Amino acid sequence: VITITGQTADSVGTVSSGVVDLSTGNYFSDAPSSNVTYSFTNPIASGSVSAFILKVTPSALISLTWPASVVWSNGSAPNTTGSGEVDVFVFYTQDGGTTYYGFQAGDDMS
Repeated sequence: VITITGQTADSVGTVSSGVVDLSTGNYFSDAPSSNVTYSFTNPIASGSVSAFILKVTPSALISLTWPASVVWSNGSAPNTTGSGEVDVFVFYTQDGGTTYYGFQAGDDMS
C-alpha cells in the first residue's frame, strides 16, 4: 500500500452527480446516462500530490465537460465517449487543485 500524503492507494472513491470527491479515494468509476460536467473536490493541500484515476463507462453517447483547471496533454480535452465504451483518465495536482494535469490513459477499452 502506498500512502500519498493522507491518501491510501487502491481506495475506491465516490462520484455523485459529476462531483469527484478526492477525500474518498483515488480510483473512481462513473457510468453516466447523460452529459456530465465533472468537478474535483477536496484535493490534498498545495505542496503535496493528489493523483487519481477516473473510469467512465456511459450507457449512452454523451459529452464530458471537465473543470477549467484541467490542462490536457495535447492541449484539448479528449473526444466524447460512446455507449458502453470504457475510457480511463488520469489526473494529478500538486498545487491544491489550482491546476490539474489530465491524460487519457485508455480510449474505448471495452
